[in-house]
Amino acid sequence: MTPIQKLREQRFMLFMLVSTGIAILVSEFIGKETAIVFTNWIFEPISGAVVVLSIISAKRHGITGSHGKAWISFTVFSAMWFIAETVWTILELFYHQKPFPSLADVFYMAGYPAYFIFAILYIKPVKGGITRKMIIVSSLVAVAVLVPNTYMTLDNNSGEDQLSIDLGAAYPVADAIVLVPALIGVMLFFGGKVNFLWSLMLVGVIVEVIADTGFQYLSLDNSVYTGDPIDILFLWSYILFAFGVYDHIKVFKTSQKSYGDKESLR
Repeated sequence: MTPIQKLREQRFMLFMLVSTGIAILVSEFIGKETAIVFTNWIFEPISGAVVVLSIISAKRHGITGSHGKAWISFTVFSAMWFIAETVWTILELFYHQKPFPSLADVFYMAGYPAYFIFAILYIKPVKGGITRKMIIVSSLVAVAVLVPNTYMTLDNNSGEDQLSIDLGAAYPVADAIVLVPALIGVMLFFGGKVNFLWSLMLVGVIVEVIADTGFQYLSLDNSVYTGDPIDILFLWSYILFAFGVYDHIKVFKTSQKSYGDKESLR
């Protein structure tokens, strides 16, 4: 990909981030019900696009090597979260039921192990650039996210049932686990080991963890709802995933024509 093509892609990604964020804010300004309907539906095509792009990338990379297995894991992850988003939308818009806790959480939680496997395999080819300091810093940040979030959830006095509280406490644990390899990957980017678009696959989950933290905080007094501005961050994480996968598809296609080496795409 030429520098001009990369610049265009980054500009388009920025446009998508800004426009979707503004769209959710406008829908909330119109009214809560509008925000709920609009936000539910906008998540479907964007999270679905991540699944489609992931399948394309997984098929091109095959099932051999750490890179191929990484993409299979990411495809499983994206499929689980797409199903979760779909279940959430159906429960809230068609059955008018509270989507948390619900079957959607089963699929959300099922996606975390797949993403963790993906992240580990993803950074494996550049493990030589990982330092002890990176591991320590990323672990400390993960603990800093885990402890207060778990405490806030377990100390919840908002009247939530025990299942909601226990399930809410499980998310900080899952977030902390996937946050470690994601932060290491981003630090590799800042260290000049990988390019920006390559790191989008990891930046996306960091944004998701930030969104999860905000969601849990707002849930303490039951003030959060679908269409709340915090959902902008959740949507942005899918957009970052989509552009990251798309970039890898293009890089793979170019590299395959030039070198025919699947394991040299970094």
